Amino acid sequence: MGKTLQRETSNMFWAILGVVFFAAAYRWFLFPSNLYSGGFTGISQLLKLLLTEVAGIHVPEAMDLTGIIFWCINLPLFLLGYKSIGKKFLYRTIIAVCIQSVLLTFIPAPKEPLFSDDLLNSMIGGALSGLGVGITLRAGSSGGGVDILGMYCAKEYPDFSVGKISVIINAFIYFIAAMRYDLEVAAYSMVFSIVAGMMTDRVHYQNIKVSAFIVTKNKALGEVINRSMNRGVTSWSGWGEYSRQDEVIHMVVVNKYELQALKRLIRQEDPDAFVQIISPDMILGHFEKRLDV
Repeated sequence: MGKTLQRETSNMFWAILGVVFFAAAYRWFLFPSNLYSGGFTGISQLLKLLLTEVAGIHVPEAMDLTGIIFWCINLPLFLLGYKSIGKKFLYRTIIAVCIQSVLLTFIPAPKEPLFSDDLLNSMIGGALSGLGVGITLRAGSSGGGVDILGMYCAKEYPDFSVGKISVIINAFIYFIAAMRYDLEVAAYSMVFSIVAGMMTDRVHYQNIKVSAFIVTKNKALGEVINRSMNRGVTSWSGWGEYSRQDEVIHMVVVNKYELQALKRLIRQEDPDAFVQIISPDMILGHFEKRLDV
């Protein structure tokens, strides 16, 4: 119980740190440069533009409606997450989104861009944003928006990905930005999102899969792995040429974040087991993508 609480506290700490980085990237780099983020943050910026310029809604200078709008449009996604995504992932995400929305609304933003070069603002801001998103996802949480929608689609439709839905949403955002301002604003905003996406991929490896081949005399180990991790295990009989004894080989595919739990389980059940871990280039067939750690 103590280790579980400690691990959960650690995950929540890193999830919150990630959304702090993301919000700082928006308020310190995007907002002063009048650039647009991708995903639901960018949609929130467009809706803020609609409310302030078309509807004439006035907000205090110290506040940014983007954070409030971002929180509101995430509400239906929480319901989607509750029905189809892990409970741990969901409650961590709800906490992260609430904190991120407050930060997007109230973090003080400089009146002028931190750097005179918009390209530099886009690249540094994108790197900080992508780092934040990646850290949050690694902690088994997300900042909401496309993360929930994309993960849901990736889970329900194996050939779909977070990247595909991000491209569709971002194309719409940058088209509107180009029409409202100019191509330069859209181009620098795209640079921000591209750098952010690359950084996220470097930090987050949730659905990188590994295969574990476990050679053991414990015939029940496969059942234990199946029951404890809810992963399918294939087992077959073997023969140890060195030991001259019967062996059992269990094969299981897990994601990177489940690997540590698998190794702990193997050490607990059979410390003498021989284990080979490989990263397959491709997995065909049913492999459930998971968001909890």
